[in-house]
Order: sequence, then structure tokens, then C-alpha cells
Amino acid sequence: MNWQAIIPLKSRGERKTRLAARLSAAERHALAEAMFAHVASIVRATPGIAAITVLSGAPPPGWDGTLETDKGRGLNSELTELAQQLGGPLLVIHADLPLLCEADVAAMLEAGQHGYAIAPDRHETGTNALALRDPTAFAFAFGPGSFARHRTAAGDDAQIVARRGLAFDIDTPADLDAVRA
Repeated sequence: MNWQAIIPLKSRGERKTRLAARLSAAERHALAEAMFAHVASIVRATPGIAAITVLSGAPPPGWDGTLETDKGRGLNSELTELAQQLGGPLLVIHADLPLLCEADVAAMLEAGQHGYAIAPDRHETGTNALALRDPTAFAFAFGPGSFARHRTAAGDDAQIVARRGLAFDIDTPADLDAVRA
């Protein structure tokens, strides 16, 4: 099965703002760009991924692949439209997963072959990745509390993929401390 992947990436000025108490703007941008480069390289190296699209206001430094310009309507609306264009199967994976490895992405693809795979964050409140065999009928619900909403949207077809590399995202200073530990 050939998968399309989407990596949403906020515009430069919106990246990692919750880390402002700990990191300067330049440090936050460097961190976000390094994590994106890591995630993109892992996704690109994973067998079964046919294409990667970055959803962002501008291409990240060094990105030479497909870019879908974020029109500012909110992530869920942007993903719904892009999923309709691309069809399935589709992997949506966030760009702030510094511990991600190929086995994590492969586990998502394997679980998603049967319907819907959801990777929660380490608190099991947010969603860090989705693998959707048919994304055209799925209601994207990213934002606070997205894990529960995605489980409801997927229904009985939901496969939960709880793996360290998928669970550790960097949103807050506590996340940064946890990954460093």
C-alpha cells in the first residue's frame, strides 16, 4: 500500500511560542526547523511512503518537496481539503517529534491499513499522528483534547499506536525537560 504523508508546520512566527519563557525566538525557530528536518527525513526513509506534502505558510529551509500553502483557515479545515485532494491512504504526522524513528512510522502505517490509527501524545490528550486508510470520510479534530475526539471519529476501527517516538512532542518547557531526561 502506498501512503501519502502530510507534515503540518506552523509559519515561522507561530512556531513553539509556548517555549518563549525558556528559549529565545531564534532558539525556538532553530529547534522547530531541526525537529521538522528530523521528522521529514524519517518519513521519507520509511518504506511505503510514496509522497510527502508539507502544509505550511512557507517552505521550511532546505525543503525541496511538495508544499501546500496553508490558507489560514485552521489546521482541521486545511487537512480536510488536502485529504480530499490527495485521497488515501494518508499519514498526518506532526513536525515536533524529536525521538521519532522509522519503526514508529512503520507501526502507524501497519495499524492504519485496517482503518484508522491514532498516535496520542504522552499525556493521551493530544494527537501526534493519524494514519487513515480513507481520509475523505474522517473528521479531523486537532487542538486541545484531540485524542478523545479522534477516537470518537474513528469509532470501532481505531487502532491506538502508543510508541515513545510518537508520544514525545515538544510544546511546553515540561515537554522539553522530559525529552532531555
